[in-house]
Amino acid sequence: MKLLAMFLAIPFMSTTSPALAAEWEPMPPLPEANGGFIGGALGEDLVIAGGTNWRDGTKHWLDGIFVFETSRKAWREAGRLTVPCAYAASGTSDGRLYFTGGSGGEKPHASLSQIGRDFTVQTMASDTPQTVSSASALLGSELWIIGGSREQAQVTTMTNACYAIDTRTGKMRRLADLPVPSFSSGAAATCGGRVFVFGGARWDAAANAVANLQSTFTWTKKSERWEALAPYPFPVRGCAAVALDERHIYIAGGYKNDVEEFTAEAFLFDVESGRFRTTKALPFRAMTTLLRIGGFVYCLGGEDQKKHRSAAIWRIPRQALLDVASR
Repeated sequence: MKLLAMFLAIPFMSTTSPALAAEWEPMPPLPEANGGFIGGALGEDLVIAGGTNWRDGTKHWLDGIFVFETSRKAWREAGRLTVPCAYAASGTSDGRLYFTGGSGGEKPHASLSQIGRDFTVQTMASDTPQTVSSASALLGSELWIIGGSREQAQVTTMTNACYAIDTRTGKMRRLADLPVPSFSSGAAATCGGRVFVFGGARWDAAANAVANLQSTFTWTKKSERWEALAPYPFPVRGCAAVALDERHIYIAGGYKNDVEEFTAEAFLFDVESGRFRTTKALPFRAMTTLLRIGGFVYCLGGEDQKKHRSAAIWRIPRQALLDVASR
């Protein structure tokens, strides 16, 4: 009877797959606490540049370029930006990290630049939109710039204007406006050959306050317009999004309201069905950065408290976030 009981227990114990059991794994922290940095995956390495942090009650604008070698799980300094920069629109393509806009604490920058595999910074074009905290995504060779504020720390200058810049030529084209009065601090991701936008904030002039958005949009190529989809599960700004494959986007974190403040809640969005499903939450409450490289999704730093930045890094197998789609 004892042998029979042991035999019956074996298949029951093996039904939990490693993916389902996987949790966020802590990695060596950022060289310093940081949020709002330019981030991307170049080859097998993660690259961050610029950003902000707070020390002794003062906000600092950063210009360092750092590389996280995933094979060694170690950071190294790789160079510096030409000027401090945070809250820029960015995306990676063909082994280069492109960025435009953003600010060093004063007037927003107006150039498209790239960081190559040698980690040098090269300006590709000037006279690009001067915005901060735009949502951004790379579709083909074009870097999409969605909304943002025209002045740093002036939320009344939020815009719904959208642009696409060809990273090969620097040529810019105006897209249809996002169908909200104004927009900033939302998340965007490219999935299945389409651009999707989640959450964000608008300026509510009547209330003289920032109001979070609960909207979801996708670009419709046929009509060259934005199409509203199922609303995000709740109003939120500062959430982050990353495509897990050609069908699913992971969206997580952000700032909900002045009562709950930051959140770790996360959702899996199916671009075919247009549905949101709850999935594994972030390892901490924050407006963070999500990057995918190989079979892992990385969660890097960000704002986890007001006037505070985190240096924490975590990673999780991509499949652990996807498994909710099969249940």
